[in-house]
Amino acid sequence: MASTALSSLLFLSFLSILVSSALAQVPANKTFKYVNEGEFGDYIVEYDANYRIISAPNIDFFNFPFQLFLYNTTPNAYILAIRAGIPRDEDLMRWVWDANRNNPVRENATLTFGTDGNLVLANPDGRIAWQTNTANKGVTGMALLDTGNLVLHDKNGKYIWQSFDHPSDTLMVGQSLRLNGPNKLVSRTSDADGRDGPYSVVLEPSGLNMYVTYGGQRLRYGGFSFSGGQKYVAMKFEAVPENENATAYELTLGFEEAAAPPKPTRHLLQSRPVSNSEGPILKKINYNGTLSYLRLGSDGNLKVVTYYDQTSYLKWSETYSFFGDDVRECALPTKCGSFGLCQFKFSCVACPTPKGLSAWSESCAPPKLPPCKGGAAAAVDYFKIAGVEHFMSPYLADKAQKMSVNACRDKCSKDCKCAGFFYREDTSRCFTTPLLATLIKVTNTSRVGYIKYSK
Repeated sequence: MASTALSSLLFLSFLSILVSSALAQVPANKTFKYVNEGEFGDYIVEYDANYRIISAPNIDFFNFPFQLFLYNTTPNAYILAIRAGIPRDEDLMRWVWDANRNNPVRENATLTFGTDGNLVLANPDGRIAWQTNTANKGVTGMALLDTGNLVLHDKNGKYIWQSFDHPSDTLMVGQSLRLNGPNKLVSRTSDADGRDGPYSVVLEPSGLNMYVTYGGQRLRYGGFSFSGGQKYVAMKFEAVPENENATAYELTLGFEEAAAPPKPTRHLLQSRPVSNSEGPILKKINYNGTLSYLRLGSDGNLKVVTYYDQTSYLKWSETYSFFGDDVRECALPTKCGSFGLCQFKFSCVACPTPKGLSAWSESCAPPKLPPCKGGAAAAVDYFKIAGVEHFMSPYLADKAQKMSVNACRDKCSKDCKCAGFFYREDTSRCFTTPLLATLIKVTNTSRVGYIKYSK
């Protein structure tokens, strides 16, 4: 009987919560319907975009230096976004969050926030392009926070939905990637095209890994690996004060372990979150770094940009770049465009061809191959480049298959998607690749590349 009574009480409690959530609504004076029409803004912004400011009675969509907009980089294709920066800085204002990057809306599209608590972006014909899916979940209001986080909250200030849980290519300070939630950033195709690009940075059990997707394959080209059997469930981009006066900061990636205690419920009044978890220090700066963002660029580079308020203009500055020094520069796949030989400190130095090395230019391209058909091995050959590595070499060489160079050649020849193979003569290790891109010049001549070309 006691068990039955307890079950009944639990059911009634659950039912009460459901009814309470269903009854909680957005006050009528906090609802709005914005129509995408009218004049564009006057100031120069990132991607050379046109933009319109989102405005609504009784709701402030500006919280220094963040503001909500619709912008486009191609005519009649608008993205709902958050912009960071203010016009008087005389610097490019930056787009730090996109809602509907792969599904833009048209002129006269609407952004609606109704009493049911759902935020909906729809085309003029009513087709929904994007929504928060928060209808009848207890939402009573929305706010843009000083962290750059757009939130929908209940009557107690608890977040029902937040933009921090839906990153595009950028993380703001305090924003996380999680194994069991949003676990990656995806690059843009280019500044002029807001669709998803080929590069991604993904939080995985092995680490924070950087990939380029090509021909249906994910190829690793960078990242931060976990060591010592550590098990992390989240990574947070942080700006940690180095001293009590907060005059200097460390820009870090804070990795949270699986055994860490649960975090408090995120709330409207909660200050900028900072954890005590360990992770790589990206950069130390001698000024306030809380207004920074970590972005995966359209070129595949991972950078941190920080707002420096001690100058009268040009306040955004690059404070960290994964491929920003002489050691790593040549390992960026796009360093030499679609193809080229890169030498540390000298940049792109040659264009490999079957007839030898020629001067590099932006027109340098991999050799054209015959149509991808079975049995195409007889139609191809290889030219050899000694003293080179591929951008995947640091991540594949020790795990690559051990075989003879002839076996490696046969493996590539039988795979019509293989553009070449890389071989370590000292260890007889072989790996093939569908993408050549930038080749890295090294002093060890036992590291060789074989580039496939049509006979």
